[in-house]
Amino acid sequence: MRKRTIFWITGIAIVVVVILLTYNNLVPSLKEQNVSMKGTIRQVDTDKFEVDMQITRTREDNGIHMVYPVIFGWGNLSFNEELNDSYFRPSSVGTSGELEQLVQQALQDEGINTSNVNGHFAGFSIPDEAGTYRVRFSISPLSENVHSLDDPKIYYVHQEKVLGKNLNWVKKERMVMIKENLE
Repeated sequence: MRKRTIFWITGIAIVVVVILLTYNNLVPSLKEQNVSMKGTIRQVDTDKFEVDMQITRTREDNGIHMVYPVIFGWGNLSFNEELNDSYFRPSSVGTSGELEQLVQQALQDEGINTSNVNGHFAGFSIPDEAGTYRVRFSISPLSENVHSLDDPKIYYVHQEKVLGKNLNWVKKERMVMIKENLE
């Protein structure tokens, strides 16, 4: 009887240790290294800029994901329907409460205040399949007192939960300003 009790306690302890090791070593199905982004912004009118972004993913992303262009004071993303087939056009633009919170947390970690008008972002999702996706859209000021673009960035937000463990991450890249004289 005593050997049997020791056997069961040992067996249960081994199972608990294996579960804890597995749980502690969970990794996201897609890692930050599997995503690269770049973007450019150029002025096309006195109060309108065009954003050209390229997002490359080397692995499929089965988690929830969105791309957020963060340009404080600017928004109203407008995708041109007349673009050629080399550009991806999202079916919708908006936000997800949980993903937006991850962007806000990433910004707060950088010391950026998101409690005012800076705190509302519009993003879009790209297909789950691996590949390169180019998007082009225009932005305009959200209010009349916005005059310049400050530190434009792209955020790729990945949300995944496995066995109750959050495997979320946010990747950031700066966009490049293309200076052109408007005629």
